[in-house]
Amino acid sequence: MPLNKEALIRYRVINRCLVDYRYVSKARLMEACKDALDHEIGERTLEQDIHDMRFNRHLGFEAPIEYSKEYDGYYYTDREYSIDNIPINEDDLGALAFAATLLDQYKNVEIFSTFSGAVQKIVDAVNIRRLLKEESHYPFVEFETAPLVKGSEYLQLLIRAIREKRVISFEYKRFDAEKSRRHVLHPFHLKEYRNRWYLIGLNHGLQTIRTYGLDRFEGGISFESIPFTDYSFDPRKYFRSTVGIIAPQEAASRVVLRFSRHQGQYIISQPIHESQEILEETADHVTISLSLVPTHELIMLILGWGAEIEVVEPEFLRQDIQEIHYSSSQIYNSQDNIEK
Repeated sequence: MPLNKEALIRYRVINRCLVDYRYVSKARLMEACKDALDHEIGERTLEQDIHDMRFNRHLGFEAPIEYSKEYDGYYYTDREYSIDNIPINEDDLGALAFAATLLDQYKNVEIFSTFSGAVQKIVDAVNIRRLLKEESHYPFVEFETAPLVKGSEYLQLLIRAIREKRVISFEYKRFDAEKSRRHVLHPFHLKEYRNRWYLIGLNHGLQTIRTYGLDRFEGGISFESIPFTDYSFDPRKYFRSTVGIIAPQEAASRVVLRFSRHQGQYIISQPIHESQEILEETADHVTISLSLVPTHELIMLILGWGAEIEVVEPEFLRQDIQEIHYSSSQIYNSQDNIEK
């Protein structure tokens, strides 16, 4: 039977009481669980928890808990015992090592610095355990390496601004601009896309929702003494009809794409969007439909599949892709003529 989170919390609370005190009454254990969970537990629940800690083979605690009538309380017959001292099994160790490898990729991101001490202890403990067993540290697993992108140093401050509902200002330089401009923003949401972080909020001057890449911030972030606009921002709804980070708030179009049979199998196994539906699957191709606003990100995605994809509809998107392919072919043709 799978364990629920509350049960695990109760086991920890009971264990801590039995470690800290020689004898602990039912009333005291139930009160300690109440403090941890913010709600009362029944006597039968407590008795079942103690039974599970003693005899449940899936837990593996085998806790030496007994009850003393003389002192009207539970106690550990082995005063050195604690569930915290139980060695983890190989499955647990493997899961921790895998997680430690993943966490290690983000050790330079400032937002994780608060937890760096705790994370390092976990990593060290796992590595020491594996070294004692003379086992390698997952040499056969390679994670995708994400480059450290400029802007991640602002995450901690921005999370604070969003949580505390504070208006901020910052200098921002677009890729196509010569100079940066100051923006005043009511921040609502942070979103990661393709290893870059973006901030979404209400532009104070324009009174419209805008998206800003953190890698284009210049200088620091300042808090403004402007009342925060408590906008009911729903990120799932805002990005519902788009692929990527730009989300025009307009009606979605029915986008029909036809893939080669080979590429289509990848698209079936890893859908482009939650609205994806399979319209046709033959020996030659796979046709799907999507409900999306055709943004620049979608066009770039389509172009990335090259000759493995055909845009069936809408017609304007089909023509846009066709014109881009034609312009590309002209570039290569002109280069061939120059070489000749």
